[in-house]
Amino acid sequence: MRMDPGKRTDAQTVCAHPVIARARAAMERLREEAVRNDTSMFAASPLASIGAGFLEEILGRGVGLGLGVRRDEAMDTGP
Repeated sequence: MRMDPGKRTDAQTVCAHPVIARARAAMERLREEAVRNDTSMFAASPLASIGAGFLEEILGRGVGLGLGVRRDEAMDTGP
């Protein structure tokens, strides 16, 4: 968080970030799957457990980079 409010990232910028967009899309897919299979919507909740590869998918690492995720869209997870 920046001290100067004018330099803080706003909600629209956060929502537009590719990592957030991929996470939202993944949760929407889980919701659609739950509706289609008539299962609990909890699977699409941020509190639900996630499948293998979910984190790599939304961060834009690993296999996802070969599937159209550009390096500048990947989350910076460095120190």
